[in-house]
Amino acid sequence: MRHTATISTLFVSILLVSATAAAQEAAPTSTPNRRSAVQLAFQGRINAMGYLVPTRNLAQLQTITPYVTPGVRLIDGRLFVGLGIGFGGFSSTNCMATCDDYTNTSQSYFALSPMAFFDILRAGPASLYAGGWFSFAPISSVSAETSGGPTFETESATAFGVNLAVGIRGQIVEGLSIGTEWGWSFTSLSSDGGEPGENDDETTSLHGIFGTVMVEGAINL
Repeated sequence: MRHTATISTLFVSILLVSATAAAQEAAPTSTPNRRSAVQLAFQGRINAMGYLVPTRNLAQLQTITPYVTPGVRLIDGRLFVGLGIGFGGFSSTNCMATCDDYTNTSQSYFALSPMAFFDILRAGPASLYAGGWFSFAPISSVSAETSGGPTFETESATAFGVNLAVGIRGQIVEGLSIGTEWGWSFTSLSSDGGEPGENDDETTSLHGIFGTVMVEGAINL
């Protein structure tokens, strides 16, 4: 079901970009609006695909995606530079002998992601671009076990991520675009042992592919 939704999301994004490009190319030509030297831009992203391997008690770490990214467009609108904000969480419950006894693990994170993308090719309202972002995220995890009386264990970690992507973007109307990005993600996760006084630090490297759907609004300054 998840793969079907992912493929559907990708097809819808590509169709929207293609339809927008075709419609604008078919429209009567007019004098193009001159771009401002600097544009204020806001990008929003959602995950279309991208999960990294589970590690220890930190449940399943999802690719760190900046859901909201304020920034600017420079160089005739070809270069986007911004600072993304991401957050997320995960909760899982595992039954033991019976579901009267279980272990629940909850994870949450908040991330800041410096980002840059550059338009490599332009064809009318459509653009092929490449770039990526870094991510810095503190992650907290709490495990609760009911067997033999409730017990809690808290674990913290710090994630540093690098995401490289290629995307296609199409302009729907002046100042509003939609696109999709696909690429490779690397995350280095440093976690502690969770018990005071224990020296049980661990560093884990994770990688995988990811995809996003992106919407951008921009205005001239």
